[in-house]
Amino acid sequence: MDLKDRTNARKPGGGPEGGGPRPVGPRRYESDAGPLPWDAWNLPAESAESLSNSAESTVLRSPFSPRCLRRSDLPHSPQHPQIKGSDAASSASAGEPPAGSNGVRLGRGRLPSVGDEIGGFRLVLELGRGAFARVFLAEEARLAGRLVAVKISRAEGDEPRMLARLHHANIMPVHSVHDDPATGLRVLCMPYFGGANLAQVLNHSWGFAQPRPSGKGLVEAIDELSHRIPEELRADASFSRRCRSRTSPSSRAGGALQPSMRAHACANPAEPVRASERFPSGFRSLVGRLVGGGQSSPLPAEAEKEAFVPSRMFLRNADGLHAAVWIAARLAEGLDHAHSHGLLHRDLKPANILIAADGTPMLLDFNLAAVRDEDGRDGDGASRAALGGTIPYMSPEHLDALDAAGTTTPDQVDERSDLYSLGLILFEMIAGVHPFLEILPGAGRETVVVIRQMIQERSRTPVPSLRAACPNVPWSLDALVAKCLDPDPGRRYQSAHDLGEDLRRFLDNLPMKHCPEPSVRERAAKWARRHPTLASSTSIACLCVALVVVLGGIGWKAYDTMLGLSARMKLRAFESASIEAQFLLSVGSEASMMIRGMEKSRALLESLGIPGPDLEAPMGGHQAPPRGSTDERGRVVRLPDWVERLTPEEAGRVRQRAASLLILHARAGVTWTALRGSAEDRRLALSRGVELLEMARTLDPELAFPVDRDRARFEAALEGRHDEGTREGEQPGRRPTSPEAWALLASSLLADGEVAAAEAAIREALAQDVTSLWAWFALGHCYHEQRRYLEAAGCFSACVALGPGYPICHFNRGLSLARGGRLLEAVAAYDHAVRLDPSLVEARANRALVELELDRVEDALADLRVAERAGCREPAVLAALGESLARLGRPDEAEAWFSDLLRSNPADAVVRIARGMSRLSADPQGAMADFTAVLARDPRSPLAHYGAARVLRRHDHRGAISHLNAAIEADPDLIDAIELRALERGHVGERSALEDVDRLTHAATPRRLYNAACALALYGNASGDAVSLDRAIEILSEAIRAGFPPAQAARDPDLAAIRDRPEFARMTGRPAAGKPRSGPPRA
Repeated sequence: MDLKDRTNARKPGGGPEGGGPRPVGPRRYESDAGPLPWDAWNLPAESAESLSNSAESTVLRSPFSPRCLRRSDLPHSPQHPQIKGSDAASSASAGEPPAGSNGVRLGRGRLPSVGDEIGGFRLVLELGRGAFARVFLAEEARLAGRLVAVKISRAEGDEPRMLARLHHANIMPVHSVHDDPATGLRVLCMPYFGGANLAQVLNHSWGFAQPRPSGKGLVEAIDELSHRIPEELRADASFSRRCRSRTSPSSRAGGALQPSMRAHACANPAEPVRASERFPSGFRSLVGRLVGGGQSSPLPAEAEKEAFVPSRMFLRNADGLHAAVWIAARLAEGLDHAHSHGLLHRDLKPANILIAADGTPMLLDFNLAAVRDEDGRDGDGASRAALGGTIPYMSPEHLDALDAAGTTTPDQVDERSDLYSLGLILFEMIAGVHPFLEILPGAGRETVVVIRQMIQERSRTPVPSLRAACPNVPWSLDALVAKCLDPDPGRRYQSAHDLGEDLRRFLDNLPMKHCPEPSVRERAAKWARRHPTLASSTSIACLCVALVVVLGGIGWKAYDTMLGLSARMKLRAFESASIEAQFLLSVGSEASMMIRGMEKSRALLESLGIPGPDLEAPMGGHQAPPRGSTDERGRVVRLPDWVERLTPEEAGRVRQRAASLLILHARAGVTWTALRGSAEDRRLALSRGVELLEMARTLDPELAFPVDRDRARFEAALEGRHDEGTREGEQPGRRPTSPEAWALLASSLLADGEVAAAEAAIREALAQDVTSLWAWFALGHCYHEQRRYLEAAGCFSACVALGPGYPICHFNRGLSLARGGRLLEAVAAYDHAVRLDPSLVEARANRALVELELDRVEDALADLRVAERAGCREPAVLAALGESLARLGRPDEAEAWFSDLLRSNPADAVVRIARGMSRLSADPQGAMADFTAVLARDPRSPLAHYGAARVLRRHDHRGAISHLNAAIEADPDLIDAIELRALERGHVGERSALEDVDRLTHAATPRRLYNAACALALYGNASGDAVSLDRAIEILSEAIRAGFPPAQAARDPDLAAIRDRPEFARMTGRPAAGKPRSGPPRA
């Protein structure tokens, strides 16, 4: 029968044929059923050769390369018949003479049978058989015929040496080892502890008509399986002594066997006894077998008899779940001992676990164990060659190491693979099912294919849930098993010690230490079981009364604390929003920013219950308000309830912020109406401003000084007076008393153009508080107005350090850096501003202007498009957009863009100048017409003079210089005009070119340094000044180091005077000699 036929024969009742994967569910096998589920992989023991060469064995060996599992290693062997009679009968059926019992010496390669004598041991009874060996109960003739367990296998492997290194109560010890050269067999002598392996115990405990639903059933199953020893052997003195030393008194009392068992044992004492032949098979869980109704406590007599056998007493009194966990904990301790001695088991399964007669679980069969070096690698070739195991109990990496196409090396199959197998065993003990599909070899399905299917199934996540199979399993145990079965070894338990500790903690009702425990209810139940006195009803009632009393006070305190916490959260939100509004309303803000600032401040003031500038303020009629203040006109300024829950210092900050917003809002309203409104609008804004200033004085008297100054200005404007006297002039001894008052005074002075006085006020503020954000912000504006751009950038850098999350600080820093010639740093500052506030279109627009300066035309166009779509219709932005189109080689689009703009506003000088700039190359006459039209309306327009100079420089250097002089006179900071004038003066040999060069080097950018070098080269060539030529080389080197492209310098005709110098060749990478080529004029 092939493997497929054998698989189909396993199905009870003759199910449908087919060897495909099918789930293993709870099921009961009839008494005539085939082997257990794992027996599909087992090979009945016949000869030593067949055992080591079978591919269908539970153990797969790799006798060649540890990584190479060859097709020849996995043949489809014919089905071995199930052994039901004696070994002698089996041998006779195979046409071989029986051995051993008749005194015939065993032939080489043959395993002995009952009745044979080998190595001084007479084989009495076969206890079990596996893929590579048989285990017998034997008499040791040299020691008074004591009964021992002997394991007989081929003389290969290091199992005796490995077992000799281990001394642990949960690992089967070894007495001696004997290799028989005549038969090529090895006899391993071990003590006989009675009991049976875990597979037999689990199978037997569900094999009767009535289940045994407790640990008591497990103990009885062990005792009944021990009764398979024939009565004449159990009467032996050595056996009786063994029973008395290792088993309970009840086991010694024994009682009569069931008739079927007695008949079987007495009929043929030499016949091996198999649990699958004597009891209905079925691999069910301990919970299914042992937990349920009908539990009974042990009889007092039984408890007294087992008082000196703790293991049996625990198992007899435990429910099935805790019995299974207890067994797994003891096995984990044994594994920890083996791993600590460098040994890996690699073949954990129920059949390799002995449950001794006294209930002690013990690890068996280290035939496939591997020795590990300190570095985690297999210690010798023998252990690598023996890589194998029981396939249904292998971890994914273990299966992958058996696959020739796998990526896992044998060295990677470590201790965590043993823990995976132990997790599978625990899952089966509790749930009664294997967590994965039962995939059996079938027709046309090779073992390697099955292995790969198993790898694929076991690598899925999440892993099978133990609670899904058995809902009454605690959450912590479900998490423990899931951690064992994780397909990633790195997420499993990293040592058997950790696993054993968690299993013991589960038994002791302690929280898990190495795996999650998701159920709070379970943790509470564990605590209650650990503290039964405290968990009693009386204690709980007293505790509840105390809790009612305590929680009442705590609840009120928590409520009050939560209100305080809510108030502080509102304070933080208010301060952040008010700072942003103050930035938008600050001196120098653009019109769009001012509008947003006024809207934001109005919303903030209303959130505080303070009437905004567009609302009627509530007048008198209030009775002695408990909070807030009343101004001189009877207006009550009330603050919300949450302000009362703040500390006095925090409440003072709220009042100060609100007063500052009122002052800045009043100034912004007056400024806005002066720019865009009518005379009536301005009068209304001044009147409202006076009211807002009075409310500010009421909220924070410390700001009275700037309030009085602004109120005097507003009242003077309302009365039509131009001297705008101030109240501080009437009281010369008064001074601001806080940094905030000094900063507000400075901003007012800046608005009036009193820069020197503003700077003095700011320095007073910084002297009182050097960390004042507003003082540094105002000082930056002050320096910017004085054209001290780099100093202004430093002040705004201090603002960034004090408030890195405010985009306006980054924006103002970018403005100052751009004016100071630090274009790359300016772009970085604008980048920060845009990241913090993508809606800040002013930052995008100004970044685009700098990008145009850096010839990043595509980036500039993208920013300008975003700004234009966001509603930014400033002429400079629209003109820059058209210039970008022209510089990208899209003149038709640029011309259409400018035409549309001029059609809507023909007098727009900015747009007309931008169109003229875009026409310089293609239509110089049209460009000159645009510049002339602008100069006709505004003769001092610096940009129009600059554009005219760019047209004239092609044929009239003197005329270009004249226009450039006019442009610089109108705007001394127009650096582009200074660059072009330096070049033109160099062409005509004017020494004044050197002054322009000095200005360019003091506001250095790569392009400005390059143009300075060109101007020096032109001047040196025209005037014969060798010093200027030497300096041109130096400045050109600085420009190239700063990032100017050397290829452009190599072909520029303006540098012809220094082209033949070796330094020029080294800098540009071009030959020192050569005819200069003409290039396009620079802008």
